[in-house]
Amino acid sequence: MRKELAVFIVLLGIFLVAGCTGNEPATPAETPEATPVETPVAPVSDVTPQPVDKGKIVEVDIQNSSFNPQSVEILTGDTVRWTNKDSIAHTVTGPTFDSKVLENGDTYEFLFTDAGTYNYKCSIHPSMKGTVVVAEKK
Repeated sequence: MRKELAVFIVLLGIFLVAGCTGNEPATPAETPEATPVETPVAPVSDVTPQPVDKGKIVEVDIQNSSFNPQSVEILTGDTVRWTNKDSIAHTVTGPTFDSKVLENGDTYEFLFTDAGTYNYKCSIHPSMKGTVVVAEKK
């Protein structure tokens, strides 16, 4: 037992000495001075930039368990915004879009970039159907 105690005390002393040596306070690294960077300036042009046509937003209300209007005609680049005005939840589910569950007052928007006819429905109430007809913008 004395031998084990002596070995323990020797090892404890070694760990204490090793732990106390080599611990110098850390010094922060020196930060180099910032070098100014020249920002190039674009030459002035005689061409006036044309405004980007963002398209329009067409509103569809979800009310009395129906889409109103049931069918809308838009151009590519236009957005349809559905607003749930019912007291019950609905969805807007089409071939390339799917809203989350829309509670009263929630909205869902989808930007139509491709021409075509998009039939959609409410996945909770499949008898609720609507159509978005998208024509190519000229």
